[in-house]
Amino acid sequence: MFKKAILGAGMVALTLSASLVSAQGEAVAAGLNSPRHISFDSDGTLYIAEAGSGGDLDGTGPFGPLKFGETAQISAVSVDGEQAVVIPGLISMDAAGQIEGVTDVYVTEDSIWATLGMSLTDGFPEGKVGAALVEFDKATGEAKQVIDLAAFETENNPDQAEELVSNPAALAVDADGKVFIADASGNSLLTWTAEDGLQVFAVWPAAQDAPQSVPTSVDISPDGDVYVGFLSGFPFAAGGARIEVYGADGALKIAYNDLTLITDVLIGADGSLYAVQMADGFGDTGFNADSGSVIKLDAENLEVIAEGLSSPYGIAQSEDGTLYVSVNALGAPDSGEVITLGGT
Repeated sequence: MFKKAILGAGMVALTLSASLVSAQGEAVAAGLNSPRHISFDSDGTLYIAEAGSGGDLDGTGPFGPLKFGETAQISAVSVDGEQAVVIPGLISMDAAGQIEGVTDVYVTEDSIWATLGMSLTDGFPEGKVGAALVEFDKATGEAKQVIDLAAFETENNPDQAEELVSNPAALAVDADGKVFIADASGNSLLTWTAEDGLQVFAVWPAAQDAPQSVPTSVDISPDGDVYVGFLSGFPFAAGGARIEVYGADGALKIAYNDLTLITDVLIGADGSLYAVQMADGFGDTGFNADSGSVIKLDAENLEVIAEGLSSPYGIAQSEDGTLYVSVNALGAPDSGEVITLGGT
């Protein structure tokens, strides 16, 4: 059962809509490696964060040995359909099949902002970074500034966990230019401005010996509300994820519960709330295949926009209202795509 929790008003049951739009439309980008979040530039260019495919080099991460390489990157698809790599050679880590690399991208007139996921603790090549918010020069691809989220986690440990690990999973920017960063391993939502640096906007205390949903996505509504999507905690039980909505003052306003494996949230042009569910559960062989979905939520209903998707992850909306979704986020190398959702 899907529920919407309204603080001070208890639990309100929502109705599941039976209408279903075509699950998959045209592929507008292909040959991607672990595509994560996606976003549009003001000129209609689609940008894609590719976490990569690891590599052949030996390194150590927060949880032990792994393989890594410079296979993560940021790609773009122009309005005329030309696909190209705009920021190559970023670090991608493969820890027993779990890929970490670029997680999100946001583009301004002069810059490409990106969150780089979990960092190596040993073996990191000189000049490379991880666990950071990075501003790249849009024209040259060179890093203009690096905001070190791993250092912030080590110095502050907002969730008071025993492990000091940062894994920036998503970013969003409000109307005033403040950057919001969802840190999945830090169990926190941080903000950054040039004036104030990194600040804690919200934190979820670390659970001890229990599954914990972690923040994996964030979006800002036109009125300044902050929407945070949570991935279910291992063993990824169905109904273990949620979306929380905060006012600009940091007060929790609404929680949509009983969702599953939320990887992205989007406030559409008409104010509608969309979310991506990467799969409908986890079994003996991993996440259930071809069970991902895109849903639309309002105060009374949950509408399934698309289902049967292969590990969908990020969602964005073009100026004409079409929804775009990255798929095969957990697939084999070069299998990732960005597709349109027909009929939306």
